[in-house]
Amino acid sequence: MNKTKANESLLKLVEIVCAGFLFLIALITIAQVIMRYIFSYSFTWSEEISIALFAYIGFIGIGVAYSQNRHLYVDALIIILPKPIRKVIDSIALGLSIIFLIVVIFQIVKVMIASSKVGLTTPALLLPMVYIYISIPVGCLLFLIQVVKRFSDIWRK
Repeated sequence: MNKTKANESLLKLVEIVCAGFLFLIALITIAQVIMRYIFSYSFTWSEEISIALFAYIGFIGIGVAYSQNRHLYVDALIIILPKPIRKVIDSIALGLSIIFLIVVIFQIVKVMIASSKVGLTTPALLLPMVYIYISIPVGCLLFLIQVVKRFSDIWRK
């Protein structure tokens, strides 16, 4: 399998996972409303799970959004520059993004190690916070893959 096919398969998988998480959020929220207003009973865990799933959608979905150019990008000054200068500026921005994402991945891993050592858990389900935090390095890694791909695409043209 070539790199492009592998990347497309990865992005499709992430889209499916994000859609599944969104479906679960809707399902949990509907179940919570029905339980609260019809049966006068509330799930203590529904909000916590929904927030965690929303965090996962946000972090792991960012790479997909970036790959489809659906991210915030201010290019008002860049588009008026000549193409060779635009390539250099885009490369610098992508290089800084790569450095930033690598730093975030390493720092969040340190936070995850520290939180697991002290036994930090979620309030309702008492799940280790590492299960929530893992969405950050996974999302940053997926984003990093797309940034590196874009960087290599710039210089292939």
